[in-house]
Amino acid sequence: MLPITDPILIFTLLALTMLVLPLLAERLRIPDLVLLLGAGALLGPNGLGLLARNSAITLFGSVGILYIMFLAGLEIDLHRFAKTRARCVVFGLLTFAVPQVVGTLAGRYVLEFAWPTALLLASMFASHTLLAYPIASRLGISRSEPVAVTVGATIITDTLALLVLAVIADTARGVALGPVFWLNISGGLAALVALTWWGIPLLARWFFNQVTETGGAQFLFVIVTVCGCAYLSHFAKMEPIIGAFLAGAAFNRLIPEHSSLMSRVVFAGHTLFIPFFLISVGMMVDPQAIVANPRSWFVGAAMIVLVVATKYGAAWLTGRAFGYSLAARNVMFGLSVVQAAATLAAVLVGYNLHIFDDTVLNGAIAMIAVTCPLGAWMVDRHGQTLAREAPPAVRSVKSDQHLLVPVTNPAFATKLLDLAFLLRDTARPGSIHPITIVRDETDVEEAMAKGEKLLAECLSHAAAAELPVEPTIRVDVNTSDGIIRAAKELHISLVVAGWGGSRTPSARLFGSVMERLIDNCPARLLFCRLPKPLNTMRRLLVLLPPLSARHSDMPQFLCGAKQLSLQVGADLRLYLTERDSAAVRRQAEEATPSRPLTFIASDSLVAARTRLLDDILPDDLILLLGERQNSILRTPALDKLATLVLSRHPANNLLLAYPALAAFDAPERDEETAPGADALRVCPVEVRSGAVSADELLLEMAGRACPDDTAAADEACRLLRSAAKHDPAELTADTLLLHAHCEAVSQPVLVIAFDGRGCRFPGRAEGPRLLLALLNPAANSPERHLKTLAEIGRRFRDPLTAERLRRATSAAEIAELFTG
Repeated sequence: MLPITDPILIFTLLALTMLVLPLLAERLRIPDLVLLLGAGALLGPNGLGLLARNSAITLFGSVGILYIMFLAGLEIDLHRFAKTRARCVVFGLLTFAVPQVVGTLAGRYVLEFAWPTALLLASMFASHTLLAYPIASRLGISRSEPVAVTVGATIITDTLALLVLAVIADTARGVALGPVFWLNISGGLAALVALTWWGIPLLARWFFNQVTETGGAQFLFVIVTVCGCAYLSHFAKMEPIIGAFLAGAAFNRLIPEHSSLMSRVVFAGHTLFIPFFLISVGMMVDPQAIVANPRSWFVGAAMIVLVVATKYGAAWLTGRAFGYSLAARNVMFGLSVVQAAATLAAVLVGYNLHIFDDTVLNGAIAMIAVTCPLGAWMVDRHGQTLAREAPPAVRSVKSDQHLLVPVTNPAFATKLLDLAFLLRDTARPGSIHPITIVRDETDVEEAMAKGEKLLAECLSHAAAAELPVEPTIRVDVNTSDGIIRAAKELHISLVVAGWGGSRTPSARLFGSVMERLIDNCPARLLFCRLPKPLNTMRRLLVLLPPLSARHSDMPQFLCGAKQLSLQVGADLRLYLTERDSAAVRRQAEEATPSRPLTFIASDSLVAARTRLLDDILPDDLILLLGERQNSILRTPALDKLATLVLSRHPANNLLLAYPALAAFDAPERDEETAPGADALRVCPVEVRSGAVSADELLLEMAGRACPDDTAAADEACRLLRSAAKHDPAELTADTLLLHAHCEAVSQPVLVIAFDGRGCRFPGRAEGPRLLLALLNPAANSPERHLKTLAEIGRRFRDPLTAERLRRATSAAEIAELFTG
């Protein structure tokens, strides 16, 4: 009999639905939330009647909408939000005021509702739910300014809309709108904001310091905290979604992006809770009730037209005022037009208090059913255009990034791996290499078994964070020699190693592993003392010694410091001398990623050191810059600095960084600092199929590479013909890459010819749809040439880029993918 009552069968059916429909949506190239909403309508009581919208489904659905708002607050770029808060306020007020005013007037004079009913109806248009935000996140535009402005505006417009709901609902209950009422509303909201913004970080830092990330305890703590804040919203006369959003913003600085905790949080939301919510909303759709009552058609159609028109008008006005592109305006509209959480809250409260009748309830469901897929489609379609809109026309090819993490015991191994995850730039090719060194002694086999077990635990920890690692085990006469050999063989750019506080008698006599690495390891070094979890750090304090602007690794050092501060959500403070202030400021501001910086300049190193020691708080992470033994910048005061900080603040996390050896690092430094040495110049060539021969096409491409020198173009053409004959590289079935070293070019040049199907190439039945020609300067090393080739190949392996290439219709459109 229907509906199904067996709980195991109900959960099996729902799990099957959540498994199959996203896979089907991917094939059909439509947002999966559209199919999940449709599945809810089909399976629910108003469809086939297989499932009842019972308390269990309502429970998971309620958690799902809280999760959507929580993830929106968690993923918001607070730095960008701070920079764009004025724009967030403008859009928040516009996307509330335009629908509220127009909707109130339409409700009163078109739908002929009473003023309280019209006001509450308009508040349903004014609010919005970030249901399409996961699509923006998947497209990689979640940190773009239009999306950040929309997310920031959500809290403003939803708060105002729910405030209208609270006022109208209390009025309907007979509560007088006197000073006491407004004092309760404002006081409750202020208390909720204070509780989440200051209370959650204090409680979370204490809990994270007591409980490790293994076992899922931290994840359950996050869930309990979010749901608790959502419940406390009732006491502030607000809906639970406001508390969930504020909790997400409070956790923003406490959950690093590349961590196993973040992976668990995102996995649970996107796999379980959010799909449950979408299915539960779909179950509320009742097509028969809408068809049976003609006024429901009119009310539903009016509500849909009003919300679409007013939300688009607000997005258009904001985009026009701030100079956003058409794609950006459409993405803002797509994110802000979706009605779900606050709309359901308003219509259910209004219906239960007899402010709304059945026509408004059905119209609200119809509005939700239309705006959810509409918003998802707008974000998906125009978000791809926004992702392609691109910045600079010249892009530097990034070198590989390989991190070596020597591990000796499980407790500290996970902390070192977590730090490596935070330092890893996912935009660069490379990997993380946990390594354990087995000393060549009599019990090698037993030591190997222990090392393999330790590396297996490292693999398990990395899998939880969804980051690939390449574990290595080495047998060597001593630990330092094994690490040094591995650094050379694996082309390691940074070694992340532990730092022991005590020294054994043998270490005092022969030198510690740390000292031998400083003397002989060619890669950059980062020694770590991590008594506290990294995600509990409030500030990152960096002391820069005199002449630090001339430091051999200063650009990489500053990029790493900013990356670390971004990942752990810590404020970055740089202590330096007045002499270096201007040069370091310029380097720090140019380093990526973008982060707010605080510079504290002093007259001397002693004064800067004193200021640093006086400023250190318990939740600070200290990063010091050391120098190698033979460096001209090395001073005795610098050598004693780490020991001094450690003796005064033994409970603080402390990092000590050393540059790469000059001979080892020179080539990489030259590549990064030589102006224009690796900047890729991209030249599109439009060709009609069958219009030219292969030789003519190659000659035209060579001419684009060397436009001002006929002899140079002829030489480039000869090289391309030779490459086409002997060693063409097939990137895809219809994409061919020719590459060669050429004396006629001073920087790498990539020429793109689109649709050369009419041209026959040696050994091919038909010409390629896309022909790429890469010319590298003859003076460039083979390593640079291979790095450029690897970067081009990586673009074709990226699923989103591959899809854009498949849809491209011109060489100019394809060129944007290599210059953006």
